[in-house]
Amino acid sequence: MSSPATGALLAKTLTSPAALGFVPVAARFHLFSILVDINKPATGEDVLAAYKATFGEADATNPIPPVALIQDALYAMSGLGLVDLAGEDLYSANSLTRHLAESPSAVHGATHFTTEALLAGAFLMPKLKAENFTYPFKECETPMQYAYKMMGKDEYVKQHTYSIMAAEGRMESFNTFMVGKFFKTRKTPDRLQSLGYDLAAVVKDAGPSTSTTMVDIGGGRGEMLLEIKEAFPQFQAADLIVEEFNDDLGDAAGITLISWNFKGDSPQPVRGALVYHLAHILHNLPDLDAALLLQKLSDAMAPHSRLLVHEFSKNVNYAFMHSSMVALYGGRERNSAEWRRMAALAGLKVTFEAYPELGEGVIEFRKKESFQ
Repeated sequence: MSSPATGALLAKTLTSPAALGFVPVAARFHLFSILVDINKPATGEDVLAAYKATFGEADATNPIPPVALIQDALYAMSGLGLVDLAGEDLYSANSLTRHLAESPSAVHGATHFTTEALLAGAFLMPKLKAENFTYPFKECETPMQYAYKMMGKDEYVKQHTYSIMAAEGRMESFNTFMVGKFFKTRKTPDRLQSLGYDLAAVVKDAGPSTSTTMVDIGGGRGEMLLEIKEAFPQFQAADLIVEEFNDDLGDAAGITLISWNFKGDSPQPVRGALVYHLAHILHNLPDLDAALLLQKLSDAMAPHSRLLVHEFSKNVNYAFMHSSMVALYGGRERNSAEWRRMAALAGLKVTFEAYPELGEGVIEFRKKESFQ
């Protein structure tokens, strides 16, 4: 017979979605940083007073939350382990609270996953039932689009989740999250070295007739390539190319920005690069779309070219992330066997792989003809 503790753990796990819904509330009213600044056990009234002292009294742009909302949000955060419950209506900061206070990107990520992912997850089963359990999902036919369909927002029914987020005014927050994600302990060259991948050797072995170009597809603001430039100052701006889908990319010191929509019909515009990077791009894509993108890159690669995929490992630590990718984008995390099957479809071969328990791993692909 199961113990009461087992049942209590089950209840805690399965009743967590509503508590997760309070995370954007805690983020909106800066509860994590306020609790850290107070630096001792505090009541909901104490936190509200600190909020007013920092942000002023209510006006049209600064609503003041009711104390009951602060109290319930803090209580929900204690159930999630994001703050400590120190007594009756008494809360204190713990290591997770401090991490959130010190990492703005993590707070934006917390808001993102408890808004988009929670909504999509709620409509996963209704969508499956309505469509006779058709699975896996296509990119723009996920539970996210189905949720908006059921809410009568037909303008979003055929839009990609990112487009919906942009229309709802949440894409800037998501981009801030992507700069640092939930944590970032090492810069890219050091992280690769710790995983056993010698980027320095790849750079050193590039001969006089070999391209020294590195391309980051969907690389946002170029953070990864700027980290590589810091470690390898011989790279010029022309060597470090960030490709994004939008036309108005602006300027970025030390790198080159070009426009490329990898979901369109146009081929990869940079051919024969030394290294192509895909960081947290493929886990947003269903298998067919991911394979098509790999094929586009394979077509552009030379025998000396490498493709580095930076993704989380498919282990128990990222089961929730995997589920979020499924519900939001029809994507998924992938294991070694899945990467190798996908490589074969694109004329590629996996030549290095590392899957850490926590943080980003790396998979290197090269053209099969490089070994013939």
